Amino acid sequence: MPRSFPFYKQLDAMDCGVASLRMIARHHGRHYNPEYLRSISYPDREGVSLMDISDAAEHIGMHSLAVKIPYEVLPEEIPLPFVAHWRQGHFVVVYKITKTKVWVADPAHGKVKLS
Repeated sequence: MPRSFPFYKQLDAMDCGVASLRMIARHHGRHYNPEYLRSISYPDREGVSLMDISDAAEHIGMHSLAVKIPYEVLPEEIPLPFVAHWRQGHFVVVYKITKTKVWVADPAHGKVKLS
């Protein structure tokens, strides 16, 4: 049986980027506390930017690349899991995709299956 994807709830309203990066790192066997990830992603009163998340990921030895890509090519083009820039500046982690469903770890709401 495949292991469950790790989930961390965001600690405040502006912590979705840090929580998303923490989930990706944990999936790859790396453990970081949120305070450390916050210290290397430099959040402001509006949270972190995609560039901040990318820089923090590189800082902890992970490769990152920001792309805008149509949904139709996601399964073929993007390795899972990945951080997605979601509605109005919110970040989530996409960790599974099929032809009809997408599994998302949303730091604000939990794990969600979308169809």
